[in-house]
Amino acid sequence: MKKYLIMIVGMFFLSVNAQTKIKNVTWVLKKIEDKRDNTSLLINNNYSVLRFSDSTYTGYGCNAFSGKYKITGNKINFIGGMLNTDQGCTDPEDYKAEDIMMQNFTQLDYLQSGDSLFLKKGTRIVFTYVIRKEK
Repeated sequence: MKKYLIMIVGMFFLSVNAQTKIKNVTWVLKKIEDKRDNTSLLINNNYSVLRFSDSTYTGYGCNAFSGKYKITGNKINFIGGMLNTDQGCTDPEDYKAEDIMMQNFTQLDYLQSGDSLFLKKGTRIVFTYVIRKEK
C-alpha cells in the first residue's frame, strides 16, 4: 500500500512540475501543420507568441487572443473558446494562421522537449513553439 501511495504522490509532483515548465515562459510560434489543406506554415516572426499563467493564456500574432486553460496529464483543455481582437492582420498568410489557431485551440496534447513545445491532436503535431530567448 505504501508503495502505491508513493507512486501516486510522485505522479502528482511530476504533473505539477510539467505544468510549471510551460508557465511564465514566452513561447514563439514557428510552425503550423494544417491537415485540412495538407500544408505547413512556417512562421518567420518573433511576435506570434503564446504565454501561460496560472489559469489563463494569452497570445499575440497579428491580433491578440486570450482565454482560460486547464492541464490534465499531457492534455491542455482550452476552456470557453478564445477571445480575440480582429484589427491587425494585413497578410493573407496571417489570417490563415489565425484561422487554424481558432479552429484548433480546444483540447490538445502537449509535449515539451527542451526549448520546444509541441501542441498535438493525437500523434499529429499542429503547433510548434520555441522559448523566446530574452536578451
